[in-house]
Amino acid sequence: MKASLIIRSMAALTASCLALAACGSSAKQSGSATSGKTVTIGVSFDLLNAIRQAEKAAIEKAAKTAGYDVVFTVADKDPQKQSSQIQDLIQTRKVSAVIVIAQDGQQIASSVSLAKARNVPFIAIDRAIADQQDVTFQITGDPSADGRLSAAEFSSAAKTEPLKVLELVGALTDQNAIGRRDGFNAALKGDPNVTIVSQVPTNWDPAQALDGTSNALQKNPDINAIFVPSDFLLPSVQSALTSANRLAPIGDPKHVFLVTIDGDQNGCEAMRAKTLDADIATPVDEFGRQAVSAITTALGGKAVNPRTVQTRGLTLNQAGFAATSPQVWGCVA
Repeated sequence: MKASLIIRSMAALTASCLALAACGSSAKQSGSATSGKTVTIGVSFDLLNAIRQAEKAAIEKAAKTAGYDVVFTVADKDPQKQSSQIQDLIQTRKVSAVIVIAQDGQQIASSVSLAKARNVPFIAIDRAIADQQDVTFQITGDPSADGRLSAAEFSSAAKTEPLKVLELVGALTDQNAIGRRDGFNAALKGDPNVTIVSQVPTNWDPAQALDGTSNALQKNPDINAIFVPSDFLLPSVQSALTSANRLAPIGDPKHVFLVTIDGDQNGCEAMRAKTLDADIATPVDEFGRQAVSAITTALGGKAVNPRTVQTRGLTLNQAGFAATSPQVWGCVA
């Protein structure tokens, strides 16, 4: 009787162990399926110029390291097109998260709301979103600081020769443009050796930048310095200077002192040609790395902290350009 009871107890214990093993195996397979799900990041850019190419490469590099796929779209500076593209990424392509450079920081609000409703992490980079309440994470440059860094280059150069400056201004719907303008102007206020003789609105339009620069050079031929708030506009400025027979390398009496912001391929080439005195380079690698890291955190069910980050640019002038690794900014061989 006792032996029979022992046998029945051992049989029950064996059955229980087998059941637990089966449950454990089932849970493991279920967990594996979840962790093995392909993560796809939908990326929506406002346009695709030289600095955006560098930002795109940074995202792709970080995504590849994390094992994520990327679907890329460009809105061609059309906020309605961008809204439709983001809707397609979320509703049709079922992406796991989106990284967005908004064409319009106000109008992007509907896309942010859609992402929240579908539980899709929304990551904003480069350009600040007006209403950040439902943005999962945002990383941008520090436009005011970049404007001040640019101004420091003008103040330094003006100690040798007083500067009469043409200041280009980007689109006033863009916080980057406003911050760069305000930081630049505030830092130069009261500097007796720097005079801003003309401000030219460009709306981030190369044609407007070309016309505005050409007209300013004709109206004020004593202009000897230009602040270009983005390398995107640098080719337009160079064209205007060439037409005025004033595009010359540093050291030439005709040289016009130039400082830009972004650090893309346009700026890189001008630095190498020594027609550009300094470029405040945007840390695009950091944008990509932190954006993808935030996605990993959010998809893991954790809150991203901090939710907003600003990274100031790196001043690259002729004195330090040769010693700076091109990978630090958007300058590639």
